[in-house]
Amino acid sequence: MTDLHQLSAVELAEAIARRQLSVPEVTRHFLDRAATQDDVGAFTTVATEHALELADHAQARLDAGEEGLPRLFGVPTAIKDLETTRGIRTTFGSAIFRDFVPEVDDEIVEAIRDGGLVDIGKTTVPEFGAACYTEPDVAPPARSPFDPARSAAGSSGGAAAAVGAGLVPIAQGSDTAGSLRSPASVCGVVGLKPSRGLLTMGYAGHNGFGFASKGPIARTVRDTAALLDVLATRPGAGTLHPPRPDSFEDAVVRGADGSSRRLTVALAQGSVSRGPVDPEVSAAVARVGAVLESLGHTVVERPQAVDTAFSDAFITMFSSLAGTKPIPQEYEHLLRPIVRHLRIRARETSSGDLAAAIGLVQAWSRRWSLDHEDVDLVITPTVTLPPVAVGELRNDADPATELADMVAFTGNTIVANATGFPSVSLPLGWTDEGVPLGVMISAKWGADADLLTAAAMLEAAMPWHSRYRFDRSSVS
Repeated sequence: MTDLHQLSAVELAEAIARRQLSVPEVTRHFLDRAATQDDVGAFTTVATEHALELADHAQARLDAGEEGLPRLFGVPTAIKDLETTRGIRTTFGSAIFRDFVPEVDDEIVEAIRDGGLVDIGKTTVPEFGAACYTEPDVAPPARSPFDPARSAAGSSGGAAAAVGAGLVPIAQGSDTAGSLRSPASVCGVVGLKPSRGLLTMGYAGHNGFGFASKGPIARTVRDTAALLDVLATRPGAGTLHPPRPDSFEDAVVRGADGSSRRLTVALAQGSVSRGPVDPEVSAAVARVGAVLESLGHTVVERPQAVDTAFSDAFITMFSSLAGTKPIPQEYEHLLRPIVRHLRIRARETSSGDLAAAIGLVQAWSRRWSLDHEDVDLVITPTVTLPPVAVGELRNDADPATELADMVAFTGNTIVANATGFPSVSLPLGWTDEGVPLGVMISAKWGADADLLTAAAMLEAAMPWHSRYRFDRSSVS
């Protein structure tokens, strides 16, 4: 008999709707796994009482025969610890907020609750999400479920580790410079950064530059689309809203057999952000191109040119975001070295230099979109290396070097944050040791459904489900 944690979110939802499983039964199963199997550092806080209360309330609605319940009703999930949750500790990955308990839910949390999901806890993040590894002072480091000696990347490292380890079937993340897709790559899961404006960025607004987006993490493309349907009930405020189907999940189901229109795909090897790409990663991208050609699609090679002016300007803008955090001077010493470094960079950047960086990134984004206007999809490495060891990217003694190393590691992820285009990392490559190598696929703005349909086609042609390791020995 299949264990509950091996079922997809859609399968769990259907079993709950058919009364084959109760919501409290499912919730307790995942709470137990989060408490006893979290050797990957997925959770900073497990909200047991809250989750059981939600589960009991959901079951009462089922027992009362309520009709029209949401698609993922009763399915357990987790919320990234950058989102405020009323009555549940929210640390933002920072020692300064170690004991902070908010009085309000973020809008994305409200969307998840309205969607009938049961959130069981808060997933681990680096401080303020400002690193591409997840090693905060308030929780153990997040690790790849496929090799716990390796980092789960960041900043949605805890969320990706939780899904990859079967601690929850789906989880919410966010992405400012690859924070959904980098962890998805090293944890062997699907991580989607949607089109700019598709999802709310919460009460705090859109971070000024439009880099960031909330998004789903899952083990299947269909689950990814189903969670996107939940999150997309609240579009982004203050932006243009991209077109969307009535249901992303339905679009995926219709197109998963590969019978949709023939695609033109650019295979863009290399990295825009300095870092040389590991040969294993490049080979994984090439295999995806070969599979697409075998399915009848047109694949053209179009190397991704290194552009340090673009990546430097992006980092100037990214650093300024760290400078916006309202941290009193007397608490600055509690910040992680990389966050202090970003805040110093922000203070030392003049308004003119910041404006120049914004102009350069906007112009570069337009040029990149025009360079790829003739193709439906662009396929690149997600990150430049196979999953690195825990602590390998962290350099407390020299945060400037750490920043440069992180920029090199994240490779091409910043492109979609700059352009606002949708982008997804899929576990389509694997090392000989069975460690995942993510391959990233990007589409035009508003083409989220087309992107997910293509992802489902690749999932059918290059399935990864048999590779999951749901039960692991503990990490000392």
